Amino acid sequence: MRGPYSEYAAPPIYVYPDRPKPGVHFSRTELVQLGVAVFALSAAFTILYIRSDLVGFSRSPAIFLAIFFPASLLAVGTGVGLHEIMHKVVAQRYGLWAEFRYNPRGLVFAFIFAAAIGFLYGAPGATWISGAVTKEQNGRISAAGPVSNLVIASVLFAGFLAMMPRASSFGGALVVLYLIQAASVNAFLAGFNMIPVMPLDGAKVWAWNKAVYLGLVAIALALIYVSVFRPY
Repeated sequence: MRGPYSEYAAPPIYVYPDRPKPGVHFSRTELVQLGVAVFALSAAFTILYIRSDLVGFSRSPAIFLAIFFPASLLAVGTGVGLHEIMHKVVAQRYGLWAEFRYNPRGLVFAFIFAAAIGFLYGAPGATWISGAVTKEQNGRISAAGPVSNLVIASVLFAGFLAMMPRASSFGGALVVLYLIQAASVNAFLAGFNMIPVMPLDGAKVWAWNKAVYLGLVAIALALIYVSVFRPY
């Protein structure tokens, strides 16, 4: 509660983050929290693999985890990690302070949903941004994350198609699995984040530029279609 006015009282002091330096910079706190979020979400994602093949996991847990945890790590690292980093990169390009911070409660919910209902849902964290931004800058910063997912999904789908002829060997089949899983996760994350509801990226992109929004949604839906129906 604000106290009574006094002409002798000092004005309030607001503490802001340090003035950002030119270029892209990561603090130690940010790197630790981003790493924790990616590894925790990868572990939750691995639970989904375990639920889908309990027999295979029970036969050889070590081999199962050695195969599927890296698949989860690749999918989450590219889908979530790079998504958040791109928000940061664009924000810092505009001279803003931007750092990722994890959400412990969201990570716990990811484990609960994965273990209890076999569905991965959680809010691992977000890139915090401080500074005055225009509507266009806010739209571009928000679009950077889904755009990174769309680019990564496209590249991984292309790699998947290139590796398909080599899928007959164990190593080739493993690479194909990693590529298609990571591509699919990136495609779905892009589509989910483009839902025009706050605080998702889509709401801010829609407020900035309707044409850009529709273009990104069209690409995301096309990649999701490829991921689900796999017409190849």
